Amino acid sequence: MKKLIILLTLLISYSLHAQHNAGFNGKVLMIASNPAVSKQTGWPIGVWYAEVAHPYWVFSEAGYAIDIASPEGGEIKFDSFSDPEDNSQYAAFDYVSLGFKKDPAKQALVKNTLKLSNVNPNDYKAIFVCGGQGPMYTFIDNAELQKFFADFYLTGKPTAAICHGTCILLKTKLPNGKYLVEGKKWTGFAAAEEQYADNYVGMQIQPFRIEDEARKMPNSGFVSGEPFSAFAVQDGNLITGQQQNSGAAAAELLVAELEKQRKNYPTYVLVHGAWSDESAWGFVRTQLAVNANVVTVNLPAHGIDQTSGKNVGQADYVQAVTKVIQEQPGKVRLVGHSMAGMIISQVAENMPNKIEKLIYVSAFLPKNGQSLNGIVDKFLNGQQLDIFEFNDDYSLIGIKKEALPTVVCADCSQPMKDILVKYHRPDPVKALNDVVNIGPNLNKVPKYYISTKNDNAVPYPLQQQMIKDNGSVKKVYEMNTSHLPFVVDPSRFLQIIHEIN
Repeated sequence: MKKLIILLTLLISYSLHAQHNAGFNGKVLMIASNPAVSKQTGWPIGVWYAEVAHPYWVFSEAGYAIDIASPEGGEIKFDSFSDPEDNSQYAAFDYVSLGFKKDPAKQALVKNTLKLSNVNPNDYKAIFVCGGQGPMYTFIDNAELQKFFADFYLTGKPTAAICHGTCILLKTKLPNGKYLVEGKKWTGFAAAEEQYADNYVGMQIQPFRIEDEARKMPNSGFVSGEPFSAFAVQDGNLITGQQQNSGAAAAELLVAELEKQRKNYPTYVLVHGAWSDESAWGFVRTQLAVNANVVTVNLPAHGIDQTSGKNVGQADYVQAVTKVIQEQPGKVRLVGHSMAGMIISQVAENMPNKIEKLIYVSAFLPKNGQSLNGIVDKFLNGQQLDIFEFNDDYSLIGIKKEALPTVVCADCSQPMKDILVKYHRPDPVKALNDVVNIGPNLNKVPKYYISTKNDNAVPYPLQQQMIKDNGSVKKVYEMNTSHLPFVVDPSRFLQIIHEIN
């Protein structure tokens, strides 16, 4: 048992305990109007609260990160009638928007929207154009926005607009000169709803009516639902919503379409190392998901998993990873950190036809019949290291808290080191002694290795030796970090991941 000293190598990864699943599916861009003044009423106008807050909630709940842009960038303003705290009490029922208004983080977004010309559309899996009274002045003749919308639509990714934001569709054309919505089913603020609004305030509010203009267009497919009901329609990747009460419905259609489009992106399955859990990937998961599907595995007896670690072995880890991979529709790019190198090697041997690539991150790279303990023991020549501690029956092993930060992440910031200690959980000993059963299948899968030159956990010389002994690693990348390269230098780590293509 004492040979388990070997755990010198199994490394804990940094535990990022952020909002669960926030941004893990990629990013959605919401586009809102800059402030303007209505020539009809003289009112200051902008975006409608519910048309930002309600879709934002749907996207966030579905695991997407959201950016907000506007044609000019900077602060956006909300139509007064849409403010739940406005004296008119017109939107007093809208508690979702009230919560959005009271959240300092959300208000920081609306005070500092991105300028549309500075936005890289490739960073987003979908776009969503909001309405309000402003777009009827700021969007209707905005050629830049219309081109942005058309170009994004042509990528095949979900492209949405709601309420008065759909006014852009009255003029948006495709490169062939035809209107984007020609022959398509779409909706927007209805003429009956305009009439209600005009009656409510006693004057004509808008300079024109979207429905009236839409029905004059060639091969018009404009439709409308009951006034002020939640009504949204989809035609291909074009999604439109009728008015402020349709924002969530349109957002839900968009999320459903994103789920269908998962097949268009590569899928990464990320497996953490010892004394860690899935949150280890927190520094890179959201950004990696910009142009990929990203799934993390939480191994049995790690993190918040309630499994007792006393009898957990490598077979349990392999089963957990296999289950996740089988749930994916196509092949996956399987990434393993540290101890997980043992796991992903066995998984690839068992199911090579489901693995597109193997990426080892400062990880163990075993040969047939080897255990993690055996690899380390051989490298150390039986040397004993006084950094580990066991439970009473030697079924669990941990790293002494005074040694943990130096062993795992000497170049981490102090707050990160504190988190490593705080969330440390002893690991199952059995899994470290279990051997892999590897045959010819493993060599059918391309292998890549990200090596860490300042590693106190899986030392750089050991990494080099395993790579040499394996003899089939397609390419090796090196990083000048400790054992947690995705924590210490996430930008460079992601750059390497993208190069492995």
